[in-house]
Amino acid sequence: MSQVKSFVAFVVWTVLPILGAALVTGFGVLGQLASAADAPGWRIAALVSAVVLALLLIAKSIRDRTRLQSLEDARYAAVREFHNRLAPALDLMTEMAFVDVSDKTSRELMLRNVASACCSALVAMTPSSKDVRATVFQFVPPDTIGPLARFGRQDLPRTFSLSTPEGQEVMDYLESGAEGQLVVDTAKDAPPRYHGDPSRYRTFVRVPIRGNGVVFGMLAVDAPKKGSLKEGDVRLAELVAAELGAAFAIAAA
Repeated sequence: MSQVKSFVAFVVWTVLPILGAALVTGFGVLGQLASAADAPGWRIAALVSAVVLALLLIAKSIRDRTRLQSLEDARYAAVREFHNRLAPALDLMTEMAFVDVSDKTSRELMLRNVASACCSALVAMTPSSKDVRATVFQFVPPDTIGPLARFGRQDLPRTFSLSTPEGQEVMDYLESGAEGQLVVDTAKDAPPRYHGDPSRYRTFVRVPIRGNGVVFGMLAVDAPKKGSLKEGDVRLAELVAAELGAAFAIAAA
């Protein structure tokens, strides 16, 4: 149905104006070449075509302006929604900053709650992919990277051991200074030494969590359907990871 609507819109707003302009020109030429008896008819046809073309172009201008306004409204609505979704995490970060630095237990609990709130916000803002899951991973001494919090699909995330090739690949990625990464299809463009289970997810986004120049862990988003995550989801995950980096830095202070 959407393809039919797109085709109709293409015909009405692109093809018809071109045909209209051609008709105006054609009728005008015929009016000049026609006999004295036929010329008025061709000129009237050219005038009518010109009026119809003008009305069509005015309608197209109004439509384009309305569409741009709708896109702008949608953008601001998305920003407001994103802020509302992240508000609980931001409130918790503010509270955590006032917890005594010696109270490590309370800070770690609040960090976990911040991570959960961020995962929840990220899943809510990724509507294009079904069964999406967001996970915050942190370094767990002495040599693992394990899940701190998750939200979404009921599929327990794994723990990466730095003594394995896959765990070392994750560590190399985090220490490389790279930005967020999108793997559209794990069967085709997965990182080297990747051994994920294709029955659990086929596409993922991963972003380092940094704060004060320190890498604290990784934010990952994955989904079972290949290609269901987009570049826009990478940018969204990077924004959330920036908030998480500040939370980790506060907890570690």
